[in-house]
Amino acid sequence: MSNLLNASQPEQRINSNITNVTVFINQAQITRSAKINLAAGVTQLVFDRISPYMNLNSLQVKTESNVSLLSVSQRNNFLKDEEKPKLVIDLEDSLQVIKQQLETVRIKKEALSLEKEVLISNKQIGGVNSGVKIEDLEDALALFRKRSIEIGEELLKLTNNENRLKSIQQKLQSQWDEYNNGNNIIEIVITVKTLAAVNNSRIELTYLTGNAAWKPFYDIRIKDTKSPLQLISKAYITQATGEDWNNVILKLSTNNPNEGSTKPELNTLYLKTQSPIVYKRREMMVAPERKAADIESVAGVEARVSDMPALVYSQGNAIELQSEVNVEFNVTSAYSIPSDNNPHQVDLTMNSMNAVYAYGVVPKADKDAFVTAKVSGNDLVNQISGEANVYFDGTYTGKTFINGTSGDSIILSLGRDKRIQIQRTLLKDFSSKSFSGAIRKEHSTWEISIRSTRKEPVYIVVEDQVPISTEKEIEVKLLSNGGASYDEGTGKLTWNLMLEGEKSQSVKFSFEVKYPKEKLINPY
Repeated sequence: MSNLLNASQPEQRINSNITNVTVFINQAQITRSAKINLAAGVTQLVFDRISPYMNLNSLQVKTESNVSLLSVSQRNNFLKDEEKPKLVIDLEDSLQVIKQQLETVRIKKEALSLEKEVLISNKQIGGVNSGVKIEDLEDALALFRKRSIEIGEELLKLTNNENRLKSIQQKLQSQWDEYNNGNNIIEIVITVKTLAAVNNSRIELTYLTGNAAWKPFYDIRIKDTKSPLQLISKAYITQATGEDWNNVILKLSTNNPNEGSTKPELNTLYLKTQSPIVYKRREMMVAPERKAADIESVAGVEARVSDMPALVYSQGNAIELQSEVNVEFNVTSAYSIPSDNNPHQVDLTMNSMNAVYAYGVVPKADKDAFVTAKVSGNDLVNQISGEANVYFDGTYTGKTFINGTSGDSIILSLGRDKRIQIQRTLLKDFSSKSFSGAIRKEHSTWEISIRSTRKEPVYIVVEDQVPISTEKEIEVKLLSNGGASYDEGTGKLTWNLMLEGEKSQSVKFSFEVKYPKEKLINPY
């Protein structure tokens, strides 16, 4: 009965615009706004071209005080030929292009196959009763072979191209089917009531939709190791909601509405006895456990590099806000994000941070020298974890990872410096293996050589390690630390060196390992 009453009410189609979008990690909140003129009485307002991925439970409607909201509903319009979203139009255009290309391939393959049939059916040379000269035979065979190979190669290329086009067609068709699975025309029907006619009354719709996401990333720019570190926050926004966001105000949030906001409750935990589960023992050989090296990034010593001209980068287009539950970025410039499922870059903020720079090497793990920056953990505590592109001394040096944390300090790797050359060598003349009764004794002496091809002196931190025993039968003794500081808990050796320009320097250390000769230990 209520449906019949609603159907009898006058309908008014509303031309609304998306004004604000809040993008969460895996969905978005859309705000639509419109101005309406209403006659006195009850009116049904129809908002069309709504995303088929809209969550109806999330729909909120705001009206002015002189307009009363009676009901809100959603419906599919199968009768009206609505204007298609750009996403669907692009998909249909692409499918049409692929279809034409496949038809062209089919025509070419048929023509080549026909030519091959004609060539085979006319392969007889000369008459039935007459012979053929050897010269003519060789020419004919060469021509037949040449053309047969050409036809085969062209057919192979066409077949490969056909398979590629069919693969693309299948992906496009699947995406088109997903959108047009009976949900491509969504309408929201809002029933309102006014006591008197109103003009230019504002109405606003807010709802959540899927098929939208954003991902943070960063640029780290360092002029030289005397200058502050510039951290530029950016975001990639992707959306395939079926609604183009044209000139909208964006907000990016780390909140996830799907997680829920209800605090969990602890139920009473009762203990009871139960029969143990017995597994049949299986004998097997176990390989010796390999102990991972405890290698950390290096920082703490300032290095010197050549100055470069000052550059000006984007200062960011967003204001970062901290709440008790999440991080938000209010983008201060309007953006347009089409519904094309492609990543669109948005600049957020730029922060200048004080950093302590160092050249560091860990030759046991890598033969290159790394430039690192040590940044206070408080400066990055509000950052969202994500990849960062590193630009040092005006050059892109690779990627690192920003991990928002509240630790005392964070080490950012800025890239390799090939002008520092490192060699780690086991000195055989000062190393040995011997037996003393039931004990195996291994004496190791390592040399680390560092050569700088830079003209100016540099400070560098060198790290290596001595193994740490976890069993009483294995005894490790540091014989010489070579002037390094030694951490007995981790076995780490650290040298702080000043390396003169275009000079070489080396350090040595040695240690001894004793263990039962019938035992095996992991490599060190």
